[in-house]
Order: sequence, then C-alpha cells, then structure tokens
Amino acid sequence: MRRLVRAELLKLQTTRLLLWLGLLMVALIAFIVSTRTASTATFSLLQQSEQRSIAETAALSIIVALIVGIVSTAGEYTRGTIDHTFLAWPRREQVVAAKLLAGAITGVALAAFAEAVTWPIAAAWVSSKPVPFLLWTHTILIAYLGVLAAGAIGGVIGVGLGALLRRQTAGIVLALLWLLVGEPVLAISGAQRFAPGHAIAAVADAGSHSSDMLAFWPGLLLALGYAAAFGAVGMIAVARSDVG
Repeated sequence: MRRLVRAELLKLQTTRLLLWLGLLMVALIAFIVSTRTASTATFSLLQQSEQRSIAETAALSIIVALIVGIVSTAGEYTRGTIDHTFLAWPRREQVVAAKLLAGAITGVALAAFAEAVTWPIAAAWVSSKPVPFLLWTHTILIAYLGVLAAGAIGGVIGVGLGALLRRQTAGIVLALLWLLVGEPVLAISGAQRFAPGHAIAAVADAGSHSSDMLAFWPGLLLALGYAAAFGAVGMIAVARSDVG
C-alpha cells in the first residue's frame, strides 16, 4: 500500500497541471494580498482580525487541492491511463484508497506552500504600514493549521468526486459551479452553513466566528463526513465501473 501511495504521489508531481496551478496560485496570492493591503485603511489594519484575514489568502490552496484531487482520478480515465493502473494493481479499492491518501498529502503540501508564499508578502506590506505587526500571533498560527487541515479535506473530496464522475472537465466545472452558484443559492434559506464548501471554510477559518459558518469543531466533523462520503461513493463507483 505504501508503494502504491508513493506511485500516486509521483504521478501528481510529474503532471504539468500541478505546476501551472501552483504558479497561478502564487500570482493570485501576490495580487490579492498586495492590492488588499495597499487599499485597506490604516485604521482597519490595526485590527488583528484584518491582518488575519489577509494572511488567510493562503486558503486559495484549498480550491487548487480540490482541482488536483479531481484530476488525479478523473484525469486517468480521460487520458486512458487507468487501464495500466489497474493492470499493475488489480485491487481497485486499494488504488482509490491510495489516491485518497495522496490527495490528502498533496492538499496539505499545497496549503503549506501557499502559506509560505502568503505570509512573507503579507508581512512585507503590513511592515510598511504604521500599524502593529500582528502576524506572529497565536491566532495566525491556529488559522494556518486550519488551512492545512482544510487543504487535506479538499484534496480527498476532489479525489472522491473525480472517481465518481470519471470526467475531468465535468468534475472541475461541477465543483466550481457548486461553490460559486450552488452554495450562494443555499444562503437564501440559511442552509449554506451545512454545505461542503462552507464546512471546509469553517475549518480553514479556525478560531474565528461567523454567522455564515459553523464553529470550528462542528465544521470539522461535517467536513470530515463529506470527505468520507465522497471517498466511499467514489470507491464504490470505481469498483463497479467498466474499464477498457
């Protein structure tokens, strides 16, 4: 099993999509942090919550982890390489389990990379302002731990969704439409707090409180439940699918 997980991680490391998504993530983080900090009033930057919010731009990595997870499974069906994977390792459930674990590891790695990019940029901008430097505080560390956990969960859900749909483009489009359209529609009835995206956001926003999201622990339990459900359904779908 360990060898299978290493093989899945190697596949992800050698894909060009991961490189391009990583570069896009760096560009977006630099743009968002720079423009937001530069345009934020000094009075607002005095507040720890504002500096924390800027540092949490690293949470963009969760969406990247979701997309990478989808591609890691659905992409093999799209490219036709899934046949070779199952020939090398016929136990499909183990293959999906390895992909789920690799998705979680990759999600954590992407989140850590995003944090390593976000913090220095945020620190440089905040230091240039006549405000106290609050990016060393305990709440920032807690928030970044939440982003790491959310990255892992996003990666697992992406793998499960990709295994369920087995269509790379459809999976990515469906995931983005749900996050951008589906969950905002749920806000009309106030049910958005229990949706997958908001549950993961509650994990990423660890220690903060918002009426739009659950508290950290309920959000974490719900997000883990979604990850387990998508993983299980994806595993069943792959096990019962015809390949070739």
